[in-house]
Amino acid sequence: MLPRPGATLRKMPDPALLQTGNAEVLTGRLAEYRELVDLLAERPGLTVITADPWSGTSDLLGAAIEELDGARVSVDARACADSLDLAMAIADMTVTQLAPDAAAWWMRTAPPAGAAGLRLARRLGREGVDLDDLRLGGGPGERRLAEAMELLVALAGGDAVLAVDHLGLVLSALPAHEARQLLGELRAARRRHPGLDLVLVEHPDGPVSSALADSGHPLYRAGQLLRFRRPRPARFLGDLAVTRPWTDGPVELIGAAAELAGGVPALTWRVLELAPSDGEDDHTRALSGWRRLRRMTAAQTARQWDLLRRVHPIAQPVVAAMSVGLRPHAVAANSKSINDALSRLRELGAAWQPEPRRWALGDPLLAAWVRDHAPPWTARRRP
Repeated sequence: MLPRPGATLRKMPDPALLQTGNAEVLTGRLAEYRELVDLLAERPGLTVITADPWSGTSDLLGAAIEELDGARVSVDARACADSLDLAMAIADMTVTQLAPDAAAWWMRTAPPAGAAGLRLARRLGREGVDLDDLRLGGGPGERRLAEAMELLVALAGGDAVLAVDHLGLVLSALPAHEARQLLGELRAARRRHPGLDLVLVEHPDGPVSSALADSGHPLYRAGQLLRFRRPRPARFLGDLAVTRPWTDGPVELIGAAAELAGGVPALTWRVLELAPSDGEDDHTRALSGWRRLRRMTAAQTARQWDLLRRVHPIAQPVVAAMSVGLRPHAVAANSKSINDALSRLRELGAAWQPEPRRWALGDPLLAAWVRDHAPPWTARRRP
């Protein structure tokens, strides 16, 4: 792919120049990080990332965005229920990051006649941006979303990057026509502002990547698609050849922690933190750290199991089957119900497909808890 005319290419930063502490973000994900930084430097306009659950993509995206020049705004969409919420979240983060002196006024924690707020209001008024409904959350969501984009472009004063993480969760919960309208407005904003780059993150086979392949959708072939998988535990050891200077954890201990955590970066490093400092071999230390982590999270994990009852009528049996290595279709239910349950679990990040025709639980802690508390029928059906 050729870079956009006028784009400034940046060389992939030398690993030695990256901040100390990035071992937790990059180990196991170094190739994906390089791919993402290189792609974003080309300013493709729209980048869609489909990411496996617990894959570390959020932290990876944050690190990659920091390597870009110019204005950049990152939004976590998990708190958003619809396009109006998303518009307000984008506006809030835009003001916070690009006009921090006016952030208190914007969030209504400062006097309404504050100097910084008045300067911002006058500046945006000259740009034709009406702030009242966007700031307070009134009116149609799609219109406010368009205004949030105008706000971002106006405060950026040129090129800007907007990253919306976990957007797939929002879209999956919306009626199909509302999800289409939201994506259509994002596409329209890209057309109005060629200097605006969007990075949208969702789960595999989610609504955004599906829209890219739908000839009748406004987002059809509108951008680049990246597929980020959860790293295999062996990737941690391979990437340590580069990231080793940023961590003092023993190599064997890191490898053992990654195996226990199923390749989940965040859990791998928590196991390392909880592992005993000495007295055992590395594999035993990692196992001790894993057991401590399980004890610390047992109450929350049990609550996840309880909440599965509300996800789908057979979500619990499907999860129980996967936890002990059975195929989801081993559950005593019809195929349509099982597929519907899998679809909902995938949208929530509770289930994923590490390879074609194989399903697994997204959270290794939940998988371990369910194995220990599995319904009796699973023991009779194990291979």
